[in-house]
Amino acid sequence: MFEHIHPLILPLGFFFFFNSFIGVIGNSVMLLCFFRNKRLRSPCHILISLTCIADLLHLCAQFVYCIHLFGNLTSSQAQCFYMLVVPLSGVGASGPLILAMGVDRLIAVKFPTKYRLFQQEPKFYIFGQLVFPIVYTLVLLYYGFHYRIVDEELQIACAVPLALMGTPFQFFTYSSALIYLLVVIVYGIVYYLLKSNQASARFKSVFRSIMVTVGFVLFGWVTTTLTNTLSYEITSVQFTAQLMQMYAGITVNFAAASNVFIFYAINSEYREVIKSLFGCKSKANTPMFEASSTMVTVSTTSQMQKKRKLTMASVN
Repeated sequence: MFEHIHPLILPLGFFFFFNSFIGVIGNSVMLLCFFRNKRLRSPCHILISLTCIADLLHLCAQFVYCIHLFGNLTSSQAQCFYMLVVPLSGVGASGPLILAMGVDRLIAVKFPTKYRLFQQEPKFYIFGQLVFPIVYTLVLLYYGFHYRIVDEELQIACAVPLALMGTPFQFFTYSSALIYLLVVIVYGIVYYLLKSNQASARFKSVFRSIMVTVGFVLFGWVTTTLTNTLSYEITSVQFTAQLMQMYAGITVNFAAASNVFIFYAINSEYREVIKSLFGCKSKANTPMFEASSTMVTVSTTSQMQKKRKLTMASVN
């Protein structure tokens, strides 16, 4: 039945299909949570939902690959690019959106008062956060279109790396490395600030969920990037190098499919909404209102200083 598929590639086909199937359902559940619960429509949650959309589109690209693989089909590189234009937009936007979430959390922690003002005009704030992801994705798609290979004699089993063959894939690899370096810096700063500031439990829960997700994504991209870079140094056989790159892609795809499981495990608010989606009753003692996910108070030291000033003023 699968005689045309190399034995080492066959397990990859099954993994990509089932992982993508689970991931599409999981990210769809995250989007349903966004539309179901009004409290999950803050700027932070909007960015989380947009990231889930990007991951969902990314995972849809694997269905095209599985159809080519199991159906013993091929296409030209240009045709592959056209088929994956929409999924590639998700691939391109994912990293910048993760960076945007980090910047959002940084503003919320460092400038809580201004952050609340930004939320009064959330449309403009969200638009400002989306400028870089949109521009980056358009540049990536332009590179992919400009360097597409129209030669019909070059037939491939369509997959994301091959849809961005050559210069576009190099641009994507190196720019992603820079973006995720910024992600590490921004999230590191937020983590440090949260250690020294008083933040609501809901704020910390949301940030923890994002941090775990980012950790999975970073691990995936680091292993993929290193493998892509070192594969041709390790072996001179092109098939072996491509096989290494394909197996390295497991971590990235796993991360894209894990959002719903991470938020369900860590974030009680998402957990309750997900339970309600499947007809499960929420806990009776679950509070109807919690501190906002954007609420951050000043440090205890600052509060004590203000209290001392007020006390001295009342004495005088």
